Amino acid sequence: MRTLTVLEPANATETASSTVLIIDDNAENRLLLSSQLRMEGYRILQASGGYAGIELAQLHDPDIILLDVMMPDVNGFEVCQELKSDRRTQRIPVIMVTALRDVQYRIKGIEVGADEFLHRPHVREELLVRVRTLIQLKHARVELEEERNRLALLGDISRSISKELNLDKMMGEIIAQTQAVLGATKGNIMLLDENGRVSRKILKRAGAPVEFNSQVSQEVMRSGLGGWLVRHNRGDIIRDISQDPRWVMLPDDQSESGSAIGVPLSRGANSTVGVLVLNHPELGYFTTEHLALLETIGAQVTTAIENAYLFTDVSEERRKLGTILAQSTDAIIITDEEWRISLFNKAAETFFRAQASKLTGCLITEIPALKVLTSLFAEARRNSESREVVLDDGAILYASISPIPAVGYVAVMQDVTELRRMEALKLEQERKEKQVVKATFSRYMGERLVEHVLSTDPGLMARRERRNAVVMFADIRNWTGGMIAKVEPDVAINQLNEFFTQMMDIALSNDGTVFELTGDELLVGFNAPFDQKNAPYLALKTAITMQHQFNELCQRWYYNTGTEIGLGIGIDLGEVVVGNVGAESRMSFRMVGAAMNKASRLVDMAEDGYIIISDTMLGALEASVPQLLQRISFEQMEPTKLKGLAKPQILYRTQIRRSLKEAIGK
Repeated sequence: MRTLTVLEPANATETASSTVLIIDDNAENRLLLSSQLRMEGYRILQASGGYAGIELAQLHDPDIILLDVMMPDVNGFEVCQELKSDRRTQRIPVIMVTALRDVQYRIKGIEVGADEFLHRPHVREELLVRVRTLIQLKHARVELEEERNRLALLGDISRSISKELNLDKMMGEIIAQTQAVLGATKGNIMLLDENGRVSRKILKRAGAPVEFNSQVSQEVMRSGLGGWLVRHNRGDIIRDISQDPRWVMLPDDQSESGSAIGVPLSRGANSTVGVLVLNHPELGYFTTEHLALLETIGAQVTTAIENAYLFTDVSEERRKLGTILAQSTDAIIITDEEWRISLFNKAAETFFRAQASKLTGCLITEIPALKVLTSLFAEARRNSESREVVLDDGAILYASISPIPAVGYVAVMQDVTELRRMEALKLEQERKEKQVVKATFSRYMGERLVEHVLSTDPGLMARRERRNAVVMFADIRNWTGGMIAKVEPDVAINQLNEFFTQMMDIALSNDGTVFELTGDELLVGFNAPFDQKNAPYLALKTAITMQHQFNELCQRWYYNTGTEIGLGIGIDLGEVVVGNVGAESRMSFRMVGAAMNKASRLVDMAEDGYIIISDTMLGALEASVPQLLQRISFEQMEPTKLKGLAKPQILYRTQIRRSLKEAIGK
């Protein structure tokens, strides 16, 4: 029998994490994989067979699939092939988990579309790296596809604008494409006359043909959303049309409900040619991303409407058209079907440094300055073409060339030189700022965390906030009173550098943030400045590793100098304030607060080899990693009065024994 299982993550706050689907007929294999992944915050789906796994993938669209090869109902190769051939699941990355190591099986997996392989028995770290990497890759592909779809829509609309002069037909194509891509159930464009009254309405309902109507209610422009868009000259989203006074229920839409989005079709504050409005039955369906896309479309539609009117005037009154085009800031060239110039406006004269009177009747190919447009004109024989062209003087024009029936060709060129220059400057500035931020972050955290911060929260260091952090101090014992008095300055500094290098590497490898290196003391924070759900565990692991690593250091230093050196560590969990602290000429990223003070008192008490923690820290360890405390024994100390605290504190300590002390004893 097929089983479908959904396991919620151990921590309820992780419900928004990525989802992993495990398909394996072996319950022990599923348990091992799911337990390792759930500790990292992943949401787990499980299926005990191939068919059940395919069904779960189709229903839940997981972020990644771990797929066993040998299963009784259908093998993993067949499951992978089915998933990769299904439009609903083909983008989900698949890791094939198998004990089969022959090259032929890897080749077969590649042939059916597997993205990665994981051999049993697997290494936990390798599993986590591959899962994380493939999920990031999938998300990047999804974002790229969404951007490609957005650009495709804009391209389709641009082509509709370029190839079609009939206003009704062009508006019908645009509203149909826009409504379909944004998933709206209804879309309409209302064109306005010079008095701001609706002169034409183009309506498209899902599954129905485009409707055209010249007899429309003016109420929408008087007191409804249409009038609001025109008066405010910006787009907006209505989350619930039944609760928004701007939504006017028309006689043919009395039962309408859901959400709406609209933009004015305007060029500047005083030139509005219409409004574009979309509807969806779901409340809150439209997002700010939808609005940004619709505003871009609206700008193109505005141009399309104006161009349609403009080209109508071309056909009706050639002389009047010349006057209008002469005022345009865009370069406009009109030719016949043989590419002979019939109109060359003033902006074109400026861009190409030529006189219109000398060019009329000439072929485009005969004019050296216009040869940059020759390939565009050739491609425009089939369809409208648009792209950037670079002139000899370095100016960049965005040129759009369209075939016009019974006229020839119209080339419209806009100067985008300054825009491209600003974009280049912005990219360079962003690159420099990123390098500065990266260099700053690298002082406090490891390379992996630096990349994480830069990709998810580049403004982290600028924040000032309260956090519930784990604060750890590590301090060398008998350094200033013993070692430093016996060795040369070069030796002392080299020893300190060696100590800080090794201890800092341990802290960074456990995702700690190193806030200070002062004298012979190290300050490390966890869950600061970013969230770490397992901060108490990471801090204790760091402290124990430091004590073990210090064994080798203190033993070597003892044999070189005859001086016994120790390491004490103190850890507390509590509220701190995090931010850049200092004078205007010297700032550093710091933690301040009660937990800092208490942890500092604890490290002062800690003798060599000891780790002293607060009762708050112990409680957090008992709640999050009780199994760890079964292996690491903490003894309760006598109630201790700490400076700055009124009540005696309950503290706990554990000891990492030194091999050096045993040698001394012998």
